[in-house]
Amino acid sequence: MARTKQTARKVTGDKAPRVKLQSLQKKKSKTALSLKKPTFKGKTMANSDCKRVVCHKCLIVPEKSLKDVTEDHVTFKCVTCHWKETEKSAPQPYFGFYSQGKPVLSEPPVITGGFQHAINSQVAPHSTALIHLHLENLEVGHAQVNMIHSLLQPYFPKGRYQFSHLPFNLTTQESLGAYQSTAFDLATSLSSYQSVILFLTTHSDEERGDLFAGFVDGVTVASEVSEVLQALFTPFTQIIKVAHIFFNVCGSVVTVEDSFNGLKKAAQLFKPKSMVLFDAQHLHLATTIPYLLSLVDSTIIQGHSNIIVMMWRSQGENMEVGKLVVEKLVWTDKFVRPWGNYLPIQCPHCGSIQKWVHSLWEREGA
Repeated sequence: MARTKQTARKVTGDKAPRVKLQSLQKKKSKTALSLKKPTFKGKTMANSDCKRVVCHKCLIVPEKSLKDVTEDHVTFKCVTCHWKETEKSAPQPYFGFYSQGKPVLSEPPVITGGFQHAINSQVAPHSTALIHLHLENLEVGHAQVNMIHSLLQPYFPKGRYQFSHLPFNLTTQESLGAYQSTAFDLATSLSSYQSVILFLTTHSDEERGDLFAGFVDGVTVASEVSEVLQALFTPFTQIIKVAHIFFNVCGSVVTVEDSFNGLKKAAQLFKPKSMVLFDAQHLHLATTIPYLLSLVDSTIIQGHSNIIVMMWRSQGENMEVGKLVVEKLVWTDKFVRPWGNYLPIQCPHCGSIQKWVHSLWEREGA
């Protein structure tokens, strides 16, 4: 039965004729198709190497030395980088600010903030790009990706985060060339980024698992998974090895053996950090949001704040009789905050930074 309700499709599964992209791309299109260029948004100290950002309240510099540490020739090294450089050697005082390899301060600064051993700190230090590749004119998928964008953006200092939309139609030489040119320029601009999150949104054929690749004379066509992914990912070869790829695609791409083999072939060819797919026959993208938000929070942001939870627990059927229960969910780190208890990260005498380790000892006579 034909679709009569005028609402956007909420799933990414459908049917389409299979075509070979190479045969389509040899044909001349009647009008050249154009693709839009991708769209890219107190006192702190940024590490010159890792770009971690430290608040001036967490690292106290004597007022008399503030002018000295802001000179152009002075570089800042965060606590984590200092610890990594000295963890296998004898303890060394942490001075933070250096000029030509020599400390600028006469005494180590006082560290009052948390020592972040996690990959990322509260202000995310690692430059991260969020890219959304989607079939041209496709309506689904944008809301979910925009939600991830809204979650990530506030954690990054200016210039350390980039968000891009890139539509594709791979069925003609002109449209493929436009996509490849734009994608290559984008990949080049992101070559120094340390982390990439890439969403691919398109339909999949419900019977063969093929991915929708574009349009021919207004008709949507699909191609084999390996062929589509090779066309889409080749311009991103230089950055895809640091990418986590999420497929906003229905489950036939996983449940059909030939299609799944095409996924594995692409993974072996491009070697991304990870590829995440769903096997629901009719995937409603809204149902993936909780998982995606949790995954991005734990792998990219790595938040470290304690959580206070207040709950009213009634006694029996009378909701008015009961008690307020307050629970605290504690962030822990086995080196600097075991069992949720903070340990001092700096020697108060020499200013050295060292990771705390378990002490192994034997009782006398044991």
